[in-house]
Amino acid sequence: MKLSANSIKKLIKGACYYEVNRGYLISYKYCKNQLDLMNKEGYDEFWRDRGSFSAGIRLEMKTDSDFISFDYRSWGTCLWERSNSLDIWVNGVLFSVLHLRESCGNVRINLPFGEKRVSIYFPSDSQFSVKNLTIEGSYKSVKDKGQRVLVIGDSITQGYGPMLSSGSYFNELQRLTGYNMLNQGIGGYRCEPQDLMYVEGFEPDKIVTFLGTNWYDAPDQYDYEKATIDFYKRLTEMYPNKQILSISPIWRGDDGLDLERFMWCIGIVKRECKKYSNITLIDGFTLVPNVEDCYCDKLHPNEYGCLLLAQNLYKEMKRVKF
Repeated sequence: MKLSANSIKKLIKGACYYEVNRGYLISYKYCKNQLDLMNKEGYDEFWRDRGSFSAGIRLEMKTDSDFISFDYRSWGTCLWERSNSLDIWVNGVLFSVLHLRESCGNVRINLPFGEKRVSIYFPSDSQFSVKNLTIEGSYKSVKDKGQRVLVIGDSITQGYGPMLSSGSYFNELQRLTGYNMLNQGIGGYRCEPQDLMYVEGFEPDKIVTFLGTNWYDAPDQYDYEKATIDFYKRLTEMYPNKQILSISPIWRGDDGLDLERFMWCIGIVKRECKKYSNITLIDGFTLVPNVEDCYCDKLHPNEYGCLLLAQNLYKEMKRVKF
């Protein structure tokens, strides 16, 4: 049985907007209005690319088919090839990993016998699209449980660091919570209040922010303190009755780090979050051990660091009843 683009769309998780191009279904983690903003002249091209990438998006179903096959296209600069994997999970366990070497092609995934839940995690650092998805047997979509959670972040949220796309802290956290989560993380992103807008197609019950570490390569006109103040002011004005969980920057030890400046940046985030009754602040330094072995580059958590980040964040979420 070959599924249409519309049928494939019903199996996609972690997306809020879709396009079909030459039969390929493209799933986006940003809505049309947000993508239009990114396409305006003068917008950061690096962020624009990553806004179209498939981080945090997966295809999920229950099926008794003994295989899944589909054609794919993968577009992107792939700065970190290590996270440009296609990861297949069966019944909550990592089953197979395909490292994509070509920008297009066909994949066939042989599956265990009987009914099972299959989750296919798209690459973190490319735009991944699918067509001609074929199975033999029955299938049905799977609903996430609980809350709709919007996560706004930078490269750590997007998924840079772990060896596999499914190993990002975002994907680890989604599996722990079972929540319907939307990954709006972009590598290099900062507090950008002018970019905040309502996400069409995804009305969040709760919001997570994980920003503040990307001060070192900001343009000269970027005022970190003002941007942070305006960001949280704008966010709470947009969602005055929504519970917001804000994670301050985690430890970093990259070469040339201005530690005094970094700690000042963290202080600004903490100060601003404490102003608002609907924001709960989590100290990022408590979520990942402050040791190099938990990081791939002294800045981004590796697979072990991401696992600990997700597990510790999950504990904090339960503690503060988020």
